[in-house]
Amino acid sequence: MQQITHWPGTAEINLPDEVSQDLHQQLILPFDSEAEAREFWRETYCTLIILDPTDSIEGLKQTDTWSQIDFALTYQEYTVPLSMNYTLSVTITNDSGTGIFLVVPPELSHIIHEVSDHE
Repeated sequence: MQQITHWPGTAEINLPDEVSQDLHQQLILPFDSEAEAREFWRETYCTLIILDPTDSIEGLKQTDTWSQIDFALTYQEYTVPLSMNYTLSVTITNDSGTGIFLVVPPELSHIIHEVSDHE
């Protein structure tokens, strides 16, 4: 798992290039420019969490990040598909627009259903 709490540069995102580019486009989409998106992230302290194909729910529950992952899975604003069957779930956490952006690889797509089924 990777957790980034600043505007993510494509070089630091540990994803296949195609997925990383799709993610980057999705993060910019609500804004007029990348500069505007960067400024928003700087002001609101958004979090990008990228799950690794080798992660497990049991292992994730042992991390300090689990509460954010669980919140993101439980209170999704929307989910969009990315390349290579990855998904991006977006959760807004406060009125200023701070968000948790959760990238789930296809190997863990079941995590979305497992967490929501336990609520």
